Amino acid sequence: MSIAFSNRLFFRQTRNALLVALVLGITISFVQIVFDLTSEQKRIDQTVLQVLNTTKESAAQAAYSLNNELALRVVKGLFEYKPIYSAEINDDFGRQLASLERPTDKHHMAWIGPLIRADQNLYTVPLYVADGGTLIGEMRVLVDRFQIAQNFLDRAGLVILTGIVRNFVLAIFFGFLFYLTLGRPVMKTIDDLTQIDPTQPGKVKLSVPHGHNDDELGLLIRKLNNILTDFDETLQQRYYAEEELKRKQNTIRQLNLRLEERVKQRTSELEAANKEMEAFTYSVSHDLRAPLRTIGGFSNILQEEFGNDLNEQATHYLDRVRSGTEKMENLINDLLKLSRSTRGDLHRSNVDLSLLVEEIITETQQNEPGRKISVHISPEIIAYADKRLIKVALENLISNAWKYTRHVSGPKIFFGMTDKDGQKAYYLQDNGAGFDMTYADKLFSPFQRLHSTKEFDGTGVGLATVQRVIHRHGGEVWAEATVDKGATFYFTLPRPLIDFAETSSIE
Repeated sequence: MSIAFSNRLFFRQTRNALLVALVLGITISFVQIVFDLTSEQKRIDQTVLQVLNTTKESAAQAAYSLNNELALRVVKGLFEYKPIYSAEINDDFGRQLASLERPTDKHHMAWIGPLIRADQNLYTVPLYVADGGTLIGEMRVLVDRFQIAQNFLDRAGLVILTGIVRNFVLAIFFGFLFYLTLGRPVMKTIDDLTQIDPTQPGKVKLSVPHGHNDDELGLLIRKLNNILTDFDETLQQRYYAEEELKRKQNTIRQLNLRLEERVKQRTSELEAANKEMEAFTYSVSHDLRAPLRTIGGFSNILQEEFGNDLNEQATHYLDRVRSGTEKMENLINDLLKLSRSTRGDLHRSNVDLSLLVEEIITETQQNEPGRKISVHISPEIIAYADKRLIKVALENLISNAWKYTRHVSGPKIFFGMTDKDGQKAYYLQDNGAGFDMTYADKLFSPFQRLHSTKEFDGTGVGLATVQRVIHRHGGEVWAEATVDKGATFYFTLPRPLIDFAETSSIE
């Protein structure tokens, strides 16, 4: 993995160090130069004044005696000091006794003139008589401050140059030091990381560079090793989990195949059983009913044509034959209803159960016009069900209630809807014989009766038919009763995916 040189950590640290050192060096050099400049300005003034003071007495004599030659010699003497490029001596009336000047070259560092006060180059020395009381003239000189400050300027340039060179050398040194102590160890760690196998990261341990055991880099590498070890353990656990998952998936796949085979086998068995049931139903409806009709027909002929010739015992036997054939006919009908309740597809729709119960009650009362039963039906109770099958279930429930209220004065039957454990349940209630709840588990079993045939007739198939119809709809059916106080039969039916009010017509 390559990193651009300008982006490497040691280069950036070196660059930052160089910039900081350069700024600090320039700042420190500037402070030093300002301090030296102040001292240099004082030195220039002192030097010029010392030169002037050496010629002050001679200039005063020339001014006092108005001696131009002496004044000229004094001026020439001043010119021995090279920084002076103009000098003159005047008497007390302003008359010039002597004057000299020479050209000055433009200095290459003229831009630094304001720092050394190059414009303040005029020095004036008043001249007095020997006793110092009377002013007799003055001596004026112009000084080239650049020549005087030449050493200072050279020294200042040297300070700046050496500062820059020193900082540059230090930057290179620190850059190399950064590379040895930081850049190279980090790059080695990066190279070691690239050698790690992503599938087994814990097998290779990153080595801590020499001299970095106790610093941040050593701590970082140790943390990386811990992370790689934990990651390797996590990968191993994931690998084992994936292998276990594959094994279980294979097991589930095999179980599914076996289950599919068993489903196919059971489906075939169920189809065979349905065919046998259809054959049995056909046999019951045709083969069994034909002999019963023969027995019933001939017993009726015997009763009608030879009844007067039969004694009492023969008549009793004949009545028992007719009663037995009638019971057998009812049992066959109930078995056929039970068989039909488990066959065929469901054709669900919205069914008005209230209207259906009312129709069944009307038909039942027409069969027994002499019985007076109080019937209470809650209006507009709608269910989503197969109308044909739900009618079979209601017929059996109503027949059951009708039968067990036979010996009750003021019989009553109620049909409605209530809430049971947060679910809508339909119910049919009567105030008849009821039953003992101890035997409630036998209530819906075929041919199981809780009352004797002497008390109440029946085949014991009706409630089993009710249960099969409700279970085919995906619902539940149960009963609650008290002996001699009646029974209540509840059943539930799954609701459609949309509300009844949003569905189509009601049958």
